[in-house]
Amino acid sequence: MVSIKEILSLERFSNFTLINNKADLSREITSVDITETPDVKDYTSQNTLMLTTAMNFRDDQEALIHFIDELNSVPVAALGIKLSRFLHTIDDKVIKHADALGFPLIEIPENWKLGQATHSISTYISKNETEKLYYALEVQQRMNSMLIKEFSVERMLNQLSQFLRLPLILVNPFYKVEVTSNDFNNNQKLLKENMRYFNTVYLPEKEHLNVDFNSKIAVFEVRAFSYFPYYLIVSNLETISYPFSHLAIEQAINSLSFALYKDSRIRATEQEDVNLLFSSLINTTEGSPISLESNPEFFERYHLIDSSYYKVIICGIDPGSEIENSEYVSERYQLTFEWLQSVLVTLDPNISIFGFGDSNKFAILLQDKHEYYEAYCRHLQQEYKKFFKESLSFGIGNEVSDFTQIHSSFLEALETFDLSKKDGMTEFLEVYRPRNFEELLQLLPQDKVRPFVHSTLGDLAFPSNTKDKELKKTLQIYMDNQCDITKTSNEIFVHRNTVKYRINKCEEMLKVNVMDPVHSLNIRLALFISQHIQND
Repeated sequence: MVSIKEILSLERFSNFTLINNKADLSREITSVDITETPDVKDYTSQNTLMLTTAMNFRDDQEALIHFIDELNSVPVAALGIKLSRFLHTIDDKVIKHADALGFPLIEIPENWKLGQATHSISTYISKNETEKLYYALEVQQRMNSMLIKEFSVERMLNQLSQFLRLPLILVNPFYKVEVTSNDFNNNQKLLKENMRYFNTVYLPEKEHLNVDFNSKIAVFEVRAFSYFPYYLIVSNLETISYPFSHLAIEQAINSLSFALYKDSRIRATEQEDVNLLFSSLINTTEGSPISLESNPEFFERYHLIDSSYYKVIICGIDPGSEIENSEYVSERYQLTFEWLQSVLVTLDPNISIFGFGDSNKFAILLQDKHEYYEAYCRHLQQEYKKFFKESLSFGIGNEVSDFTQIHSSFLEALETFDLSKKDGMTEFLEVYRPRNFEELLQLLPQDKVRPFVHSTLGDLAFPSNTKDKELKKTLQIYMDNQCDITKTSNEIFVHRNTVKYRINKCEEMLKVNVMDPVHSLNIRLALFISQHIQND
């Protein structure tokens, strides 16, 4: 970018004079043009340096004010006026108006022809842009060479920092420092200053901020992921020298993006092997064919340790309200996994995270006892929403004491999670509890249990007449009172002999002894199920 300030600072243009003192000299020049007509607004490109003799304004400087307004609205970079021809002085009101706009007015000296000035400035701009292009290509070649040689991201960043002679910080999608150049090794003050700018200035306003090479700090997005970018913080921009350009930094960012994406895919591939072992553990009731105690080194490679405490927590991403494309879902899964890993390993290095074939769920394995793990899950739910549009939910299994029982804790956690999700819950944290008989019964279709009721209770299964209904009620209360005739008679307000008669009648109809343990159990179950079905 060539600015007015840069042009005026060059030796060859040293006799070009700035007319107004409050002009914005940072304005960019991309072209030069000459005009002697006042109606050029609609035919002029942005960032043009407009040159004129101002012959049309020698008797009407009010019109010159209007002309400046029109040029500024384009916006034109500046207006160069050759005062030695027609307009020998500029009125104070014109200068004050230009100052109010920050619009530069430049006096072209008498010994310069306008055509000569146009050619000289255009040549400089063209040469300047060519040198910047060559510089950007050199940056690209250096970065590509490092990619081919498989340099780490940290080494690439340091090499880039040395080449640009600028301190650099790479921030991950979770706003944490990923890598810094060596400039920060002994300068924590500078690091804190850069991160303060990133957190308090850039992040709140990033949708509206443009990169300003005249500022001290600039932030560039590094799109290793389309939806979850990294960030490159470039410090000490005021010290940059020609021919540094936006294009040069873009080339470096493209190479960094590729390196970061490649590293992410390598980590994901390595994790898939870990996930396969975990899947084998949760899909068998016999445990691993390889003993954990005998082969601890093997299992450590898969983030599993020998312990007397294991607990599985299923962490799931709640569905959002918007339609999700496959690229977003894939990136969200990978980044959620990396985020969970970073925050949980900080809490306890023995916490392991696994995928198990679902793009919205993760299995968290605790291998040490944590008293406040539920509170930490709540904390994760709050923190997650700072970086992702969705929320998290958790299903928690019971602890087990043996490695071979991990599948049991996993199934409990998964069942808890799926049931809560089925009930329409979001952002929940539910702990597994064993189901009672009624809950288990709800899992069975009625057409599967109705035959059992009929075969066990016969006409008493779903009685329609008053007599059979009375017999079924007496049988139910009799079984509930552990076959105690006295308690039954007191509860239904009839004589003991009446209870005996009704129970005998029931045994005749059912053709079984209701005191028999096996028949007693079947009758109790059938009575319960028939009541449950009727209630439905």
